[in-house]
Amino acid sequence: MPKLLITLTLMIWSSILLAQEGYVVRVWLTDKRECGYSTDNPQEFLSDRSIARHSREQIEISEQDLPITQHYKQEVMNMAQRIVTYSNWLNTLVAECDSNNIQQIKQLPFVKKVEVLSKAKADSVKFKSNFYSASNIKLHPLYGVSHPIAKSAKVATYHKRGKWGEGIYIAVLDAGFGGVDTLSRWFDNDRIKFTCDVVNPQGNIYRENEHGTAVLSIMLANREGEYMGIAPKSNYALIRTEDINIEAPHEEDLFVRGLEIADSLGVDIVNVSLGYSDYENITSVSTLASEIATRKGIIVVTSCGNRGKEGFTHPADAKGVIAVGGVDKRGRVTEFTSKEVVCGRYKAPKVCALASDVPVITGNGKFMITYGTSFAAPAISGAVATKKSRK
Repeated sequence: MPKLLITLTLMIWSSILLAQEGYVVRVWLTDKRECGYSTDNPQEFLSDRSIARHSREQIEISEQDLPITQHYKQEVMNMAQRIVTYSNWLNTLVAECDSNNIQQIKQLPFVKKVEVLSKAKADSVKFKSNFYSASNIKLHPLYGVSHPIAKSAKVATYHKRGKWGEGIYIAVLDAGFGGVDTLSRWFDNDRIKFTCDVVNPQGNIYRENEHGTAVLSIMLANREGEYMGIAPKSNYALIRTEDINIEAPHEEDLFVRGLEIADSLGVDIVNVSLGYSDYENITSVSTLASEIATRKGIIVVTSCGNRGKEGFTHPADAKGVIAVGGVDKRGRVTEFTSKEVVCGRYKAPKVCALASDVPVITGNGKFMITYGTSFAAPAISGAVATKKSRK
């Protein structure tokens, strides 16, 4: 083959590959016309418990709560490789597509705008759980090894009154709950009322990362004299929204979908031991959705992050959420706890719990010691549940 022809062939194939390069995009829709649902019949898309919470908190069920229009979703799906996730509250779709498809999607009459979030694949890791063995821990007669957590959360008074989170429904959004289904020694699994994997709908949250397992143990574990969680009598929804194998903006959209599912279940509290950094020129939808959740009567408790003076992660910066920092056993704010900037000065979070040398239970059922504001948030979620116990 002549050299010129080879060169032209390579140029053509290069241009085709460039045009077909995969991207993840967020598609903002204009409306919910023809969605097939009405605010007059909320039982068709919300649980009785969710409707009751709206009524109790005197919060109107609005168009924002309605499901997205399915034929809009289908038309975008026809132009994309796949739909990654969607949001009813924000009226958005997240899709994988190539650059040609992006232009086609923008031309659809029901599309407000399209944000290009990233290439379709990423290979970095968001976080790693750093656990090390627990040894020589003094056992408290009631709390066992978890006494420092209970002490930092200031829940002893409520527990003495017999308030252990009864009647409260807590959703835990995390990266996985590895081994929880095998830990009947520690957990009353009857308290787990709902499970869902937003990242991989065909997946098994109990075979994923153990970060959520450790977080859950701080609330749900129930072994007097060995390890007592803060709210072992509450009910729980376990929702996987985090994929630790990637670092990409659309992870926030997965989080948003998890938050909406929690709302539809009628939960009282959402525990968020996750955090997202800023991406240039991209909307922080986790912050937007967390503010919506609080306006719908949900108490959103989120770790503020481990970035020190770099500031809060999303959605800890959302208005109305309880952003939780970390302290050590002496009650001192840890150096790694993210600080917010107020009037040009760094200010520690208003609410803190133990985040240094935190005893937790992992997927193999053993005590381990870890650190991070991820483990301060569930202590406060549990404390809120005990305070609001409804027997």
